[in-house]
Amino acid sequence: MRVLVIFFLSTLFTSVNAQNTKIGFIDPEEVVVNLTQYKQSVDLISREFEPKKQALLDLFNHIELLRKNIESNKKASKTKSLEIEISKLADLEKSFERETELWQTTMNNKKINLLNKIKKVVNIALKEFAIEEGYDLILYTDVAYVSDGVDITQKIINKIEKQSP
Repeated sequence: MRVLVIFFLSTLFTSVNAQNTKIGFIDPEEVVVNLTQYKQSVDLISREFEPKKQALLDLFNHIELLRKNIESNKKASKTKSLEIEISKLADLEKSFERETELWQTTMNNKKINLLNKIKKVVNIALKEFAIEEGYDLILYTDVAYVSDGVDITQKIINKIEKQSP
């Protein structure tokens, strides 16, 4: 794959009728992480899921307290009573695991949806920028070295920030 890219680029640059080729590079992760829209959305998601997180932490602490009580009361409790307490604890632990998994899955899905939305915004801005500025090629992955003159990451961030409401 890299050989093909190198061949393509060398052909592009050495062509007899070659014009000046304008190439740019963006770091997509840096673009996403530095966008105000992304930061605000992540904060909103965190605030939305904070109450459930706190409830799960409280449940976890309750489970730990019950586990300690069962351990300390093993010798004093009757076998039937102890079995009931252990069964309740096991049910509580299963419930905790299910709720935690659901919470994590839901939060991850929201973050994935957010990243997909941001990706669309970045792609639109990148295409507009390339056309406006006359870029022939913009790369964003698998680049060994990028000079400051070719790195347009901050320009893309600025463009998106200007367009955001």
